[in-house]
Amino acid sequence: MSDSDLEGIIAIQNESLLGKVAEADLKDGFVQGDFSADDFRKFDRDVAVMVAEDEGKLAGYLCTSHLELHQGKELLKTISKRTGSIDFDGKSLAKYKIVMTGPICISKSQRGKGIFESIYNAFFETFGKDFEVAMCFVDEANPRSLAAHENKLHMRVVDTFEFGGRNYNLLARKI
Repeated sequence: MSDSDLEGIIAIQNESLLGKVAEADLKDGFVQGDFSADDFRKFDRDVAVMVAEDEGKLAGYLCTSHLELHQGKELLKTISKRTGSIDFDGKSLAKYKIVMTGPICISKSQRGKGIFESIYNAFFETFGKDFEVAMCFVDEANPRSLAAHENKLHMRVVDTFEFGGRNYNLLARKI
């Protein structure tokens, strides 16, 4: 990510941001967390913000980070604590070198073109050697995102939990 990408990243975020999306359009996917340019810079400094372009125009982004980046956020504290009791391929999920993936958002006009998989694959190719497991959380009310993570990335639900009145799926896969 470069600073010149930030305006486009924020525009893509805002077109799919929970609270700004019409109720009827939520089935098409949404993101939570209204991140600022500084927030995106923190993701990028921590691990990376991957961007995808189509014909020279920003088409989507994927934020990635260590769990430790988010320790001031209660939702991520909850996830971090839960990893210790989740068995993942024979050992505690907390014992793996984990990268948090997400948020990810593809511009509405660019969906269905394979960008979701491409941006994740670019991340795995570039940074996969630094981590053992990719992990994300998806709101139960976001079946499009859940299906994309399960079917396109072969992530699997390893935990479900409630936080702040919302139900979440925690997904993981080896890299």
